[in-house]
Amino acid sequence: MQQVSLDRIRQRVHEVAQVIGPLLHPHPGLSRRNAHAHIWLGINQRFGQDWRERADLAGVLAMVEWFLHHPNHDYEAFSGPIRHRTPEQRGLLFETGPDG
Repeated sequence: MQQVSLDRIRQRVHEVAQVIGPLLHPHPGLSRRNAHAHIWLGINQRFGQDWRERADLAGVLAMVEWFLHHPNHDYEAFSGPIRHRTPEQRGLLFETGPDG
C-alpha cells in the first residue's frame, strides 16, 4: 500500500478513535480503554498482520467506519468487505526458476 493510503488510514483511525473513546465499555484487566489500539488490533485481526502489503484500501477504511457504529462489537462481526490485493495489484514480479 502506498504511503499516501497509509496516511489516509492513520488519519481516519485517529478521527474515529476520538469519537468512540468515550463509548467503549470497560474491559477486564484494563484500567482504561485505548480506542486507537482497539481499532488497530481489529484491523490486524481481520486483515492479517501483513495488511499493509495485502489489504485493499477501501476494505480497511470500511472497517474503520464500521467502528463508528459498532465500537463495542467483536471484530469478527465486521462482515466486510475484506479484500486482499493480488500480487499483480501489489506490483510484485515473480521470477521463474530454471524449469519455467
